[in-house]
Parts: sequence; C-alpha cells; structure tokens
Amino acid sequence: MPDPVMSRGYQSGSEGSDHHYNDDEPERNFSSFAEYIDHSKHDPEKVVEVSTNGRYAKLNSVLGKGAYKIVYKGIDREEGYEVAWNCFQTTKQEYAELSQEVEILKRVRHPNIINFHDCWYSNTEFIFITELMTSGTLREYIRKLQSPNLKVIKRWCRQILKGLIYLHSYDPPIIHRDIKCDNIFINGAHGEVKIGDMGTAKMKIGKKYTVIGTPEFMAPEMYEEKGYNEKVDIYAFGMCLLEMVTGDYPYNECKNAAQIYKKVTQGLKPECLSRIIDPEVLSLIQHCLAPEQERYSAQQAIEDPFLGVEPEVVVLSTNEAKNHLTLQVVFKGMDKLSVKFEFNADTDTAEEVVNEMIEEQVLPQKYQRFITHDINRILRELAGTGDKKDSAVGIPSSPMLHHQNGVNGGLNGGLNGLSNAISHLSLDTNNTASLSSASTGSPQSHARTHSLSRTMSRPDWNGEDELPFKEYSLDTPIEDLVNDTAMAYHRGPDKAHEWLVKLKNQDIMTIGDLKDLQDSDWAGFDLTVFASRALRNRLFGKNSARPHSLSRTSSGATTDEGM
Repeated sequence: MPDPVMSRGYQSGSEGSDHHYNDDEPERNFSSFAEYIDHSKHDPEKVVEVSTNGRYAKLNSVLGKGAYKIVYKGIDREEGYEVAWNCFQTTKQEYAELSQEVEILKRVRHPNIINFHDCWYSNTEFIFITELMTSGTLREYIRKLQSPNLKVIKRWCRQILKGLIYLHSYDPPIIHRDIKCDNIFINGAHGEVKIGDMGTAKMKIGKKYTVIGTPEFMAPEMYEEKGYNEKVDIYAFGMCLLEMVTGDYPYNECKNAAQIYKKVTQGLKPECLSRIIDPEVLSLIQHCLAPEQERYSAQQAIEDPFLGVEPEVVVLSTNEAKNHLTLQVVFKGMDKLSVKFEFNADTDTAEEVVNEMIEEQVLPQKYQRFITHDINRILRELAGTGDKKDSAVGIPSSPMLHHQNGVNGGLNGGLNGLSNAISHLSLDTNNTASLSSASTGSPQSHARTHSLSRTMSRPDWNGEDELPFKEYSLDTPIEDLVNDTAMAYHRGPDKAHEWLVKLKNQDIMTIGDLKDLQDSDWAGFDLTVFASRALRNRLFGKNSARPHSLSRTSSGATTDEGM
C-alpha cells in the first residue's frame, strides 16, 4: 500500500480552506486556511464561462481555493439566482467512474444538504454546480463566536446528523468522505446548517478503498487496505463536534500530516479532547471516534442523551409594564412541538407553572429545574438583574466545557402569589399546545391555576372550531360526563377517577347538580384548570354564554372564542 501521507487522495473539498501537505513541511499554521483572493484587478460580475447547456454562467469571482479545487460564484440563468461553480481537478476516467454517483447526487434533496444541481467534465476538470451559501462555513462561524453556546452546538449537531441519516439511508448508502466544519455551511440569520462539498461523496457498493479526505478528520480504517463504510462520516462528525466545543482544529499539536497519520493509526486522540469535562459531550465524541465496529451510526448519534430533546423558554410578547408575558416552551430536536402560555409576573411563580405542566403530563419531570430556571432567567432579564443573578448561581460563561445537563438548585426565585387561570388551550395538527390566560374569578381562588394538555395527542373531534359537545339530561349520572370528557381529551381512567372523586366529594352526583353553578363554585372543586375547562366545554359547548372554552385550531394560533 502506498504511504497514505503521500497519496494524492489527501484532497479537501472545502470552499476556501483546503489542506495539502508535504512531508518536508516544517510546520502548519491553522490561523489562515484560505488563499487571499485579490478582486481589485478584475470585474467580479463578468461572465467568463458558460455551461455546455447554456444554463449556468461562471462569474469572475473566486469564492474559495484549495489544492485541487476552486469555487467561483455562478448564475443560474433559468432561475435567476446565484450558485456555486465548483472546479475539481480530476481525470476523464475518474469522472466516468463517478457517473453513477453523480446521477444519485442530482436527486439528493434534504434541508440540511446543499443541493447538487448539475455537473460535467471539461479540460481536466470535474465541474459541478451547487446551491450557494453566503454566510460562510461552520468553522468560520465558530471562530467568529469563539465560544458557541451549548444549545447552539446541539442545534448544529442535530442538523448535520439529520443530513447524514438521509445520505446513509440511501440504498446503497452515500458516504460523504470529507465531513468537517469547513465543509458545513451556515445561514447565520436562521441558524440553519447544510452539509456541502458533495463532490467527494461516493456510493457504498461494497467496501471503499480510496484514500480521500482531510487527515485530521479521517477515520483509522481510511488509512488501511481493509476498506471502509459510511461510519467514516460519523468519525469525522465526532471531530467536528470536538472543534465546535473547544474551538481548536483536531490534532492542532501536529506539525504535518505524517504526525497526524502516526497518531491516528496508533489510536491516539487529539490533545484538545482532554479539555472536555462535560461527561455527555465527551461520551458522544468517544462513541463517534470509537473503532468502526463499536462506532455509532448516524441514527444512534442523534439519539444520544447529549442531543436529546431540550426545552427552551422564549418570550413571544409582553405588555408595556413587562408583567404580562406570553411565553413558549420550545423543544429543540422535535419539530413543531411547543407549549405556549400566559404568565403574570405579579401573581405567578415559575415553580407553580412548571409543576402544573408536569402534573398535566405535558412535560416530563426531568425538565422541571431546566424550565423553571429559564422562566426565572427571563424574569430577571426583564427586571434588569439578569447578569447578577446568573453570576450568583454559577452559570458558566463557556457552557460547552461544563456539565449543563441539570441546573443547580437555588434558582427557585420568582414572584409570590397564585397565577391567573389559563382559560384557552389549542392543540394544532402539528402537535403544538398553546395556552393563554384569563382570570377565573377572585384572587382568593384556591384552585390550581395553570392548565396544559398533552402535546403529543389531540382530541378526536372534527371541524376546525368544533368542541366535544354533547347534550345531557339533568338526571344523567356525573360519571357519564367525566368519562366522556376524559376520552375526548385523551385522559386515562385514573385521571377520570380523580376528577370523579373530587366532584362527588362536593355532592355532585348528576348533571343537574352542575348546571347552575358559578365560576366560584367550580373553583371550589379543587380540579386543575384543564379539568375544569374540559368538563365545562363538554357540558356547555362552544356557543354557550359560559366564559371559558377549550378548542382546537389547525394552525396552532390561539383563538379567543368564548373568552
């Protein structure tokens, strides 16, 4: 086997930061990877070449340059938008061997993969047209941020892995072979990342043997004659995560590719790995860098505890006095799943709100401290004391190097009093639970004051605004109403029994006992606000004069009927 260090296979497809090493190279400087392009001597908008079919035009504007590749700005004349015109040095025979992969890549369409539009061979160059990302690479973004927030890193990782799951799910799987932060592009305005440089991708038909990629990100099996599979992309992803967390290029301590090769083949990990002290981050990286047979698949990686569903509380709106807030718990990693609710800073506490969510089974217990802390953080920020409070509880300024799986106790601040009742809940077709608040009566009401519904289920009724309404005779046993309501709102027998006991404890035996009750009477049943709303909606229906309604909307937006 030829010395892999000298192999031409050490190609990098980065649009602007390729590596190309010589053994006699004394040292490497990672501070600047891209060759400086002087645009002052030419017109960057001048068309210098046109594709064979006339659709794409190459402009006189170089976006990036590497050992074997140059990327120009281009124009799609049919659609009128900018594209990336990639020129990759290769032979006609190598291009012919790529024909099958090229046809597959043209059909690859995923939100986290840069679109591959067209390709052809011309004058020793493999030219391919791809989607243009204008916010730069993930590596450039990391250098700009210096210490990215751990939540941001998780968001990036999930998107990268979703793209890899898509590629690896093809039959046969598509192996990218050059995953690195330089080849992952970002839309800074939306936090969207996409895997780029698909020119090195290869279909897995049996084992692959070609030595190609960037040494720091190449799995040990890529250096061997035994061949490799799609798990080399997971190894590279692990190195990407290492760079995201530490800000250091893997094996930055090495002076040349020969030293990297020696460390990789001996199973020695990059020195910067020793700086990771967050056990969940470290565990995921180690699973990605493990030997091939033990290494995670892309699906296993995205299911790792570090990348599990993570809630974040955001402020949707607030009044001028900043004491009435509309908050939303967004679950990162689960598309279109959120819980929206009103919060009165004068009467509500984060602890009671979160406890109610847990009691109503909207949130798992494990998120209690996390969401409580987030709500209290928002209250402190609105009060202008956020920095002092965060410092007092020891929130790390560089969270990726610290364990952040749970927030310490002592964050149970907030304001005293009971909250105003939540009187409206909507469950949309995208599994989004929305809540808004209104008063149920006097502040002295001792009923529970926050109500939420399961976010992963929705009532089984038809019609955008139709409520689960049913006519009951006055002598109908109260059990009928309770059981019908529990079934309509996907509550189990235990929950129905709990409601029934509370009603019967107040001598409510038939529907007639409920018909003429006022809000203050309902407040005395010690039902949760959700249970109270659901029972009354089932009993009186949407169009009644009663002031509370529970309805479903198809868009997830909160409606105000019956408020």
